[in-house]
Amino acid sequence: MMAMDGVMHLPLKVSSATSNFVIGVTAGAGALVFLSRGDVATIIAAPVALGVTAGALIGARVLGRANVGALRLLFVAILIVIAIEMGWRAISGN
Repeated sequence: MMAMDGVMHLPLKVSSATSNFVIGVTAGAGALVFLSRGDVATIIAAPVALGVTAGALIGARVLGRANVGALRLLFVAILIVIAIEMGWRAISGN
């Protein structure tokens, strides 16, 4: 998403939707493989799938009215926190 937003200069909403679609298709293909092998606990996966679907529908409606600048800053802040945590885990050996 950041490459589409920063390098290709696509609007944040377009790059977010495109990124989520590609991730969803990839995850769906992987999920089908694991499901066919019997590696998915459907009692856990079903509520998660319902939650993801509800979150996607709500997110699609909210995104139309969202402040793009605030979303960009929030996303950058989250990426920084994740990078710090990953660095800490690498240094500490956890």
